[in-house]
Amino acid sequence: MTQDDEGWPGQSWYEATAAGPWKGKGPLSGDHVHDIVVIGAGLAGISTATSLLERGVSSVCVLEAGMPGTGASGRNGGFVFAGYSLANDGLIKRVGADEASTLHGWTRESVGLVRKRIDEHGIDCQFNAAGVVLADWFGDDERLQKFAGRMHDALGFRLDFLDREGLGQLVVSSRYGCGLHEPGSFHFNPLMHIQGLTRCLHEAGLSIHEHSPVRRIERGPGGWIVHCEGGRVKAGEVVLATGGYDRTLQASVQRALQPVATYIAVTEPLGSRLGRLLPQPVAVYDTRFAFDYYRPLPDTRLLWGGRISIADRRPAAIRNLLARDLRKVFPDLAGVRLEQAWGGWMSYARHEMPLLGRTPDGLWYALAFGGHGMATTTLAGELVAEALTGHGARLDHFQRWQPAWAGGWLGRAAVQSRYWWLQGLDYWRERRRRARH
Repeated sequence: MTQDDEGWPGQSWYEATAAGPWKGKGPLSGDHVHDIVVIGAGLAGISTATSLLERGVSSVCVLEAGMPGTGASGRNGGFVFAGYSLANDGLIKRVGADEASTLHGWTRESVGLVRKRIDEHGIDCQFNAAGVVLADWFGDDERLQKFAGRMHDALGFRLDFLDREGLGQLVVSSRYGCGLHEPGSFHFNPLMHIQGLTRCLHEAGLSIHEHSPVRRIERGPGGWIVHCEGGRVKAGEVVLATGGYDRTLQASVQRALQPVATYIAVTEPLGSRLGRLLPQPVAVYDTRFAFDYYRPLPDTRLLWGGRISIADRRPAAIRNLLARDLRKVFPDLAGVRLEQAWGGWMSYARHEMPLLGRTPDGLWYALAFGGHGMATTTLAGELVAEALTGHGARLDHFQRWQPAWAGGWLGRAAVQSRYWWLQGLDYWRERRRRARH
């Protein structure tokens, strides 16, 4: 069967090129007792376990329905940069500049923490320090300069302005005007990263069970009982970190999740052509609502992503959509073969901020990281681990963003309508740009 014959979500390039499958403890079997159970071996769950281990807590069991990193954490674009899914200006508007500066600063610290762990553990994840660039799609240099100044003044967040010539030294495309470069940002192979962290936890003695979907969670004497098909775990504390791939275990929290799809493809090797288009190996996204995002891969391929919707498209449809987007930015790549194409579910809350906290009956949760998850999931692991070890002050900052029902299928329809509206605004802004030129 070819990849185009596959259904949603398709096999990712990361999976296709992985060195080998994860070899952990296998499916949970029998009865076990641990201090803490983490449900979900995506980056939020693995980061929580890592942060607990760094604080001296080793009686931790991680339960994963599939394999570590098989959800959004291991099949995304691989951008590691600051911020939340809620836009920075939106964050400032909701909580004020002082609180927004604190919250945003924690994500910048988390970018550094991801890098520190990669270095400390020697994780081979195709780390690329060239950074992340925001490219202006609409030819509005003044607007981007003002944004950079506003971020510096309100958040203490540095963004280096690139005029058209400066951006052209990094990205060669007539589509763009100026740009912004975020110092300290980077990009990497997210699946290799999460597999590397998971191996470190396994070697340190933590219990990580793949192919162990949790069927139910119930309160027991002195704690919780987590039931899987082949066994169960008794624990004093449970952390739910399942993202957009499960919404049934704790309805009071998970009904707040809205799964939203994004799509990625990888080109055939481009050889010297890639260097002519990206003279520096930066990761790039643009200023539209539904932006393109792309980055170079070590073997001269280009990873290209974009398009957000509620649709679960087949790889063949994803390939066709993204090929058109690629041609708009790099016309010289028309006809280039997209060898791998796939999709994935991001999970959003209505307020576009992560859901971090604890239910009234004592279940911890770390969910809803949207499309800005590499730093924020790492931050979530830190905050939950801090709270589990008696230091919950930072986690308290997120109590204003409580789980609220996302509306089910009606909510999904409303989300798609909003996306179409915002994409329409992008279209009219682009038409105005063309009229000016």
